[in-house]
Amino acid sequence: MSSRSSTRTSGRTTATLRRLRLTALFRPEDILHNPEEAAADDVPRLLLEHLALEYGIGNLKAAMAEVAANMKKDDVHVCPGMAVIYGRLEKVDKPLVAMATSRAGWGFAGKRVFLVVAILIPSDMPGVYKQILHGLAKTCEADGAAASIASLPSPLTVWQHFEAGGHRLPDHLQARHIMSPPTVYLSSDDSLARAIDLFLAHRAAELPVLTPDRELIGVVTTRRLVKVCMPDYLMWVEDLSPFLNFEPIAEIIRNESSTWLREIMVQNFAHVVETSPAILALKEIGRRETDSAYVLRGRELVGVIHLHEFLGSVLR
Repeated sequence: MSSRSSTRTSGRTTATLRRLRLTALFRPEDILHNPEEAAADDVPRLLLEHLALEYGIGNLKAAMAEVAANMKKDDVHVCPGMAVIYGRLEKVDKPLVAMATSRAGWGFAGKRVFLVVAILIPSDMPGVYKQILHGLAKTCEADGAAASIASLPSPLTVWQHFEAGGHRLPDHLQARHIMSPPTVYLSSDDSLARAIDLFLAHRAAELPVLTPDRELIGVVTTRRLVKVCMPDYLMWVEDLSPFLNFEPIAEIIRNESSTWLREIMVQNFAHVVETSPAILALKEIGRRETDSAYVLRGRELVGVIHLHEFLGSVLR
C-alpha cells in the first residue's frame, strides 16, 4: 500500500465527512488522464487496479465482481457526460475515489461519457456513497461540463478544476438526494377504474393523487382497495359461503367507473419535505407501516422514496 494514502481522509464514521471538500477524497495521481488506448470495458478494471495498487482494497477479483453487479442494477449515469461505478468492501476502511478522463469520450453503458469515477466505500458506512455522489453530480450539472473537464491538459489541472469548484459533501443525506421522480400518479378526478389499471400495469402497491398543480392530496393503496372490496362486516362473518364467487368485488367492478378516488383515497400517508434528513423518511415509512414516503416542496410532490430503493441506497 502506498504511504501516500495517509494524506487521504480517514476514519470509519460519517462524521469524518462532515463539510469535507470533494477534493479531499482523491489526488491528481488518482486521475487516469485520457488513456485513449483504453476501451470503455477496460476502464472499470483500470480504476480498480489503480486503487488496489495505491491503497489496498483486498481481493481485487471480488471487488471487480461487486462493481460489475452494481453496474447491472443501478444507473451509472449520474449527470451528463459522467458515469460512476461503486462498490462496498469490507477491506476498505475509508472512502476511495479514482477517475478516468477521455477527450474523445467512451460509449459507456449506452451513453457517451467523458469522465468515469470509481468510488469504493467501507461496508459499514451507510449513506456515504450517496453523499459523495451528490458532491460529484454538482460538478457536472451543466451540459458539456464533463467534456470540458476531460479536455484539460493534465491530471493536476483536472484536480484543480474540482478544487476551484469548492464542492463539499453534504453533512448527511437529505430526502431529495435519494428520491425518485414521481412518474406514475393519479389525478384528483380519476375513477377507481383508472387506479386499478395503473396498479396492474405498474405492479404498484400505492399511487399518489395529485391536483392539476401537482399538489399531493391523498394516496390510493391496494390495501385500501381490499377494504373497499371487502366491507367491514365480512371481516366478522364466519360463514363466507354466500360470497364464494366474490360477490362484493363484483359489485365494485360494476361501479368502478363511477367510483371517484376522492371517496376511497387516504390522507394519512408518509411524507417529508425535500430538505429533511433521509432517515426521517425511513422513520415515516416505519411509523405508517407503508412502502413509500412522498417528498414535498411546499405542497407540491417532487419525489417518492420507495422502501426497497432506500434500503438499496444505505445497505447495498
